[in-house]
Amino acid sequence: MPARQITPRHRYLSGRVATKKVSSPQAFESLLEQDFLLLLEFDRGIYRFASQPITIRWKDGSCQHRYTPDVLVEYTPAMVDHYPYLKPTLFEVKPERILKQEWSTLKPKFKAAIHWCREYECRFRIVTERYIRTPYLSNIKFLMQFSKERFRFVDHYTQGKDQEVLRAVLFDLGRTTPQQLLDAVTLDNKRQAELLPYIWHLVRCNAIGVDLQQPLTMRSPIWSLETGTQLVMMMGGKHRTRILKILEDNNVKV
Repeated sequence: MPARQITPRHRYLSGRVATKKVSSPQAFESLLEQDFLLLLEFDRGIYRFASQPITIRWKDGSCQHRYTPDVLVEYTPAMVDHYPYLKPTLFEVKPERILKQEWSTLKPKFKAAIHWCREYECRFRIVTERYIRTPYLSNIKFLMQFSKERFRFVDHYTQGKDQEVLRAVLFDLGRTTPQQLLDAVTLDNKRQAELLPYIWHLVRCNAIGVDLQQPLTMRSPIWSLETGTQLVMMMGGKHRTRILKILEDNNVKV
């Protein structure tokens, strides 16, 4: 349950983002917040997050004040092991223009949040469109189209075979591009159009690596994130034989 409900005055900007990281969709009250929640959902280093998580209260003389930060984020144990300084983090999402215009009003709220975080061993961070609206966000929005749901009308055997070919050929090629990978599989334009969505699906599933900080194109460098032994266990036929040969040439035992 969020600490503060989204009020009707925000309705034209508000909504909810579906997430697999918590049990219920998380609310946003601006398009910038929505974009930030998408970043959190896609980030494999984020364990879970919650919108409008707490309300911080403090007194200034006889006046009672309160402030509800936008999002609370917790990181995965693997991320914390790798970056020991990481702690649960309260985020405030604000456009730079609003920060500048309303700084005198916002500053006491942010100071209260910093004091609260020190007490509860958390961090407080402000994020703006400069951090959120990058090529990385555009790439995420593009890749979101290629979930399993997109292929729900394709039979499982066809899906499995098409992805098997792409994964095996990519492992064989090493570092390449989406266009070069398709050309290595087939030169038939119609067949390439059928296979291309599976490339982006495998990128989304973290089976294919790509630099998401750069705009995705058919010339973007891509590479396999799977080990040869993983592929051998999954595949048969000529692809298994070819991968075994590659592993043997590189003195890798299966």
